Amino acid sequence: MRVRASQVFGVEWAASHLIPEVLSTHTHPNYMYRLTALATIASLASVVGQEMLSSTMLPIVLRMGSDPVPNIRFNVAKTLQALLPLFDAAVVQQQVKPRLAELSEDADKDVQYYAGQALQFC
Repeated sequence: MRVRASQVFGVEWAASHLIPEVLSTHTHPNYMYRLTALATIASLASVVGQEMLSSTMLPIVLRMGSDPVPNIRFNVAKTLQALLPLFDAAVVQQQVKPRLAELSEDADKDVQYYAGQALQFC
């Protein structure tokens, strides 16, 4: 019989120990660590609950929209697009859409493209 880590440690343990450690990489000097933080958010968003998503993960993604690396910024747009179904209309209109609108006017063409794609889903 195979036992999963989630069965042994539980969601509460992950929320208090594992997730903060992984999410702390969103400010790491190496952009690959910051990409990992975005990928982690996208992967865990549907299972962590609305409270952690709205209070912890979304603010991180929104802040990362100002990252100096274009690859991070266009992945922010892609991550926000993936998270759209998890938010109510008010969060999308007040927080997500304004950030995507900023990114759609970015100097980098790839950032503009992915932000524009995400805006179409708002």
